[in-house]
Amino acid sequence: MKREFWTIPNALSMLRLLLAVPFAYVMLADVPGARWWAVGIIVLGVITDKLDGDIARWLHCESEWGRILDPLADKVAVAVMALVLLWLGLVPAWFVLLLLIRDVLILAGGLYLRRRTGEVLPSNTAGKWAVGVIGFTLLFALIDNTMLIVPIGTWLSVIMVVISTTGYVQRFLTVIRTKR
Repeated sequence: MKREFWTIPNALSMLRLLLAVPFAYVMLADVPGARWWAVGIIVLGVITDKLDGDIARWLHCESEWGRILDPLADKVAVAVMALVLLWLGLVPAWFVLLLLIRDVLILAGGLYLRRRTGEVLPSNTAGKWAVGVIGFTLLFALIDNTMLIVPIGTWLSVIMVVISTTGYVQRFLTVIRTKR
């Protein structure tokens, strides 16, 4: 696993991380057409998310930094989006709190494992699916939070959060036990 920082996939992850700023700005500054600008920013973020992993595998430049930056960019993007939508009254507070607690737990567990074992574990498949479902739910809440898909997506997100968090906890405990 490479330790190189400046790779194309990592640059795409950094771009996705930075896209949280213009998203928050257009939504909170009352920019004309704000929702559609925000949708465009989200689509750009989704494209960079897809490309960073594909390019890393294609160019064989997967790195430890990529294992950190990619999920960090996802977590920041989801957190900023959820907090902005909460501020605008488009999603419930309990849902945003659940998302934030999940991501803080995953981040804290990852930092603990890195310090304790030197390992940086990749995201699990359920976690990737959870981010996808959460992202689409937030996107539809942004477009029109009265659509039936928003409450359905909210509950699917909750299910995915439970499944993915359970997987992360199990993997965390397995790594800790094997390193003892």
